[in-house]
Amino acid sequence: MRVILVALFALLVTFEARAQDPDRYVAEAEDVLQRLRGTMMAELKLFLEMPPAEAVALCRHLSPEVKEQIAAETGWQVRRVSLRVRDPVNRPNEEERGILLGFEARLAAGQSMRLLRTDRVVEREGQRYVLFMQAIPTFDTCLICHGPDLDPEVDRAVHELYPEDEATGYSVGDIRGAFALYKPLPDKGEASVAAPAAAPPKPLLERLAYRPKKRAGAVGDAAAGAAAFERNCRHCHAPDDLARHLFAPEAPAAEKDLCLFLDTHGLREERGACDIVAFLHDLALFLAEKEQ
Repeated sequence: MRVILVALFALLVTFEARAQDPDRYVAEAEDVLQRLRGTMMAELKLFLEMPPAEAVALCRHLSPEVKEQIAAETGWQVRRVSLRVRDPVNRPNEEERGILLGFEARLAAGQSMRLLRTDRVVEREGQRYVLFMQAIPTFDTCLICHGPDLDPEVDRAVHELYPEDEATGYSVGDIRGAFALYKPLPDKGEASVAAPAAAPPKPLLERLAYRPKKRAGAVGDAAAGAAAFERNCRHCHAPDDLARHLFAPEAPAAEKDLCLFLDTHGLREERGACDIVAFLHDLALFLAEKEQ
């Protein structure tokens, strides 16, 4: 009962403590997350080609480097936090823990995983920050290192690197943690948060000047897929990264297999999965043509 009350309180605080005009910061945070996921997806592709025990060790060394590079280039500090951590450095602070408990309560109440996100202003050591958090779902590939029944070699590698590991026993669809992004706000004497100097960035597809095409042999409708991607996928995935990784000319994907994967990935729209596949394939071809 106490946990539920804490979670509900965290939900109320979210609305009390939002930035006065957070649109710019939320748009920036989304761009940073999409970039981070693109990098992690490229690494995941590499990990899946390695023995799982070796992948555990490689991931341990690459993740901090990725976060440091993003912080240096964007000004956003990136953390991955969880209620059950693998690395103690990812243990949440009081603010992050309250938000994570709120995410768990919202998921239990039936809210979609992609809507488990929040932004607010927080203060640490006299400095005000925008905090943006987005829940991280557990997918089937995550179970290799975080599931209930680890391969003995993986289990041994995990405990050698992380003796205090708590991050196993997850099932597909669980909240495995959250990305927590921080960006310092100007001092009160400087530019106001309510009137940031820069306008929110334009949507990626608009910046690319992309227009869906009907291509012979496509498994679905690219224009409908672009709209479905915006509704269902944009908050978690950057379309250009997915297009490049799934439909690289040197390694074309099996489109029907991807339709089935998306259909079991939580998408519940009729023909939506194959439309999204058609969109990503069309976008990959567009990007390849543009880069020639």
